Amino acid sequence: MALSSLFIVCVGVSRLPGQVQRDTTARIAGTVRSSVDGLPMAGVTITVRGTTVVGVSDSAGAFALARLPSGRQTVRLLYGDTLSYDQEMTLEPGKALILAVLLDVVEDEALTPIVVDTTSFRSWRGLVGFYDRKKSARGRFYTPADLDRFRDVPLQTFLIVSGVVLRCRLRHCVPLAFNGARQCVMALFLNAVLVPPDYLEVVRVDQLAGVEVYMHAVDVPARFRSAFAEECGATVMWGRN
Repeated sequence: MALSSLFIVCVGVSRLPGQVQRDTTARIAGTVRSSVDGLPMAGVTITVRGTTVVGVSDSAGAFALARLPSGRQTVRLLYGDTLSYDQEMTLEPGKALILAVLLDVVEDEALTPIVVDTTSFRSWRGLVGFYDRKKSARGRFYTPADLDRFRDVPLQTFLIVSGVVLRCRLRHCVPLAFNGARQCVMALFLNAVLVPPDYLEVVRVDQLAGVEVYMHAVDVPARFRSAFAEECGATVMWGRN
């Protein structure tokens, strides 16, 4: 099997019980789940480069590593012969970094990993199924590799290239699509939360880990439908931070 996608979500930092202030070691704990169906994944190895500490996810997807050096460290994930992935993270002395790792494994396609560092549980849950929707939905999907080509352009320019029409007045823009023969205002989501069009002016392409664009209401997945999306399309953005 080849690795399709990888999501890493930092969902919290907790202080280790009984740790004295002088202790400079840190801990990593968390779970590994499928990004398609959310089920636990066993057999994923987690290490920190430069140490001999190793953790392997169990049948519940859980793993834990203790007595790690604090500071900026490189966390390495290994899964069979299909995955060797490094991600830099900051480990704080006397604290535990809680991670949620989401993997999508398919047989014949390897896609660029998505790495998200966020404390939003809603965002983590929303990212489950990104690549599954990409394979089955009729929207336009943009992975980190796609977005890297637009990292130096404004978000408005990227959306125009993706097929979204922008109507701007006094530098305030709203995204438009078509409902039959008439134009309608698209719903805009950031980390699965419906946001106002003003976000087009504050969110940058280099802050995004993935984008889904649905030009027609019928194409919008049920989980993203709103009072707007039921009449029109939707743009769904996933942040890196």
